[in-house]
Amino acid sequence: MLAIRRTPSITDDWQGWRQADTQAIARNFAFEEFAPHKPRIDWRGAGPGYVETEAQLYPALIAATMKVTGESVWPGQLWSLVFVAFAVLVVAASLARRFGDHAGYAALLVMLGHQGTIAMSTSIQPDSLSFVAFAIGFVAFADYLEKPTRKLLVLWIVATAIAGLVKPTTLELGVAQFVLALATKKLRDRWLWIGWGIVLVVVAGFLAYARTLFVEYGNTFGVLSGGDSKLPARAMVFSAETWIELARYSIVWGVGVLAIPAAIFVAWKRALRAEHVALAAGAVLLVVVALRYTSGTYGTHYHLPHVVLGAWLVAAAMHELRGAVVAVVAVVAIAMGVRAVRFLDLPPERETVLGEQLATLAQPGTLVAVRARAESYNTEWHTVNNYEDPRVFYVSRTKGWVLPNDLAGAARLDEVWLRGAKFYVHVTQKPIDAELAAWLAAHATRVASSEAGEIYSLMK
Repeated sequence: MLAIRRTPSITDDWQGWRQADTQAIARNFAFEEFAPHKPRIDWRGAGPGYVETEAQLYPALIAATMKVTGESVWPGQLWSLVFVAFAVLVVAASLARRFGDHAGYAALLVMLGHQGTIAMSTSIQPDSLSFVAFAIGFVAFADYLEKPTRKLLVLWIVATAIAGLVKPTTLELGVAQFVLALATKKLRDRWLWIGWGIVLVVVAGFLAYARTLFVEYGNTFGVLSGGDSKLPARAMVFSAETWIELARYSIVWGVGVLAIPAAIFVAWKRALRAEHVALAAGAVLLVVVALRYTSGTYGTHYHLPHVVLGAWLVAAAMHELRGAVVAVVAVVAIAMGVRAVRFLDLPPERETVLGEQLATLAQPGTLVAVRARAESYNTEWHTVNNYEDPRVFYVSRTKGWVLPNDLAGAARLDEVWLRGAKFYVHVTQKPIDAELAAWLAAHATRVASSEAGEIYSLMK
């Protein structure tokens, strides 16, 4: 993956906007202020940029590494590779103990050839950390139910808390744990309830603290305050296309293609286990609750924990088949992996092009305004939309304001110009409207133009 999966610029990669935000936060930790409890974004306007978001443990690790190695995308990519590889190892080893070496090996191959693990393995996103925490949290919990020890108790509690802190939606793990305990009749163990209580207090406490950053500074990723809604809209719930797309993404980016015949075969052999039911319960709850994202391209990372369910199903099927088709699984897994790498070979984004152009015109730290391609309100899902694309800022090393694509006129640009914006970047999506064109004619000079968009130098 390090040899063939990495792209020249992370902003052109799978979910490049998330990678840019993550790397920018890490860069700001490393070279502005190392305060993991107060992350800073680049689309901060003229303020300090403190933002309400999930616990930034992953960017903090990157920042600590960059303080030693210097700025690079390598630390984040290597951390992701380590986390994804370790998650796969933990699950495969657990399955080998339960179903036999051949079954564990088949599950290993399936996870290595999975589109989600391939994409995440060199992607600068915190989901790699939440994925390994999910894997450890579930395996340790299952082991604890079989043979309770203090070590396993502490391990599953800590792993579950980290998963929830890094990405609260990963707390579907708690649902899976509850269902597994229910199915195995272990809910009377008071330490389970104490552990879940600790996890909820830790995660809820941090999110409550994070909200104070929004209250004071007005920036958010939409965790508790502002931002968009992940919940399904009524019209989309009753659309067949929504559920068809959800099924497609849940398979390709979630359990994996081979998990479907494996599930059918295991059910036919009446070999479904409590772990299958538990992991499926958590997965179903998550994809339905976050339907807006899990049924589309912007939420592919939400499905990553479901790789564990897919591996569990494949291992169970291989156990029933006694290793007869492991070779077939190997061939298919390798083919799927090759396809995934080719699918993820993406062309340059407009934001990358404009960011590189702006970098030749503006000094690092210059205040700029960027017209994003995203809208502030999504009419299809009837929700406020997170439109703050960070890529132009990240590439050009500038700071400033993001203007949504559906905001017409020049009032907002005039406001940020008076607050210090020196450049206006218009990413091509919609043409510049008449009022904005007139304002630019009076207050700006166009200094760059391409298919990607236009850059204007704002005059005093």
